[in-house]
Amino acid sequence: MNTPTTTESVRRLVSIHRREKARGAARVISLLLRLASAALLAWVGYIHFHLWQEGYRQIPVDGPFFLIGAVAAVVFAAALLAWPRPLAGLLAAGFTASAIAALVISLTVGLFGFHESAHASFVVQSLVLEAAATVVLLVWAVVTAAGAPLAGERDGYLARTAPWRCR
Repeated sequence: MNTPTTTESVRRLVSIHRREKARGAARVISLLLRLASAALLAWVGYIHFHLWQEGYRQIPVDGPFFLIGAVAAVVFAAALLAWPRPLAGLLAAGFTASAIAALVISLTVGLFGFHESAHASFVVQSLVLEAAATVVLLVWAVVTAAGAPLAGERDGYLARTAPWRCR
C-alpha cells in the first residue's frame, strides 16, 4: 500500500499551487465552508474588539489580549480568503480553540488575575461562535487537504495511490 510520507503531507498543506481536483458540489461545499469560516472569524474579531472598547481594555493583562484577539481573528479571516490553504485553516482553528480555552479558564479559575462571569456580555455567544468556527475551520481544512474528490472520481488522492488503480 502506498501511503504519503510526512513531507508529502506537509507539502499538500502549504502548497501554493491550486489543485483543480474538487469538482462541482465538492468545490461549492469547500467554498461555502471557507466563506463561513471567514465570516465566523470576523464575527469573533468584532466581539473581541467590542468588548475591548466597552471596558475590557482597562483589565491589566487580559485587556491587551482582547485587542490582539480581535486583530488576529480579522487577520486569519483575511488570510483564509487570500490564501485558501489547509494550513491557514488549521492555524485559525488553533486560534479559535485557544480563545475557547482562555474563556473557559477565565470562567473557572481565572486568567491573569481576572475571573470572568458566566453572566457577562457575549460569554455564551463567544463560546458558541468560537466552537462553530473551530469545527467549520477543521472540516474545511480536511476537505481542502483531501482535494474533495467526489465519489467515482479517478483523479483524487485515493485513485492515484490505491494499489488497484488502473494504469
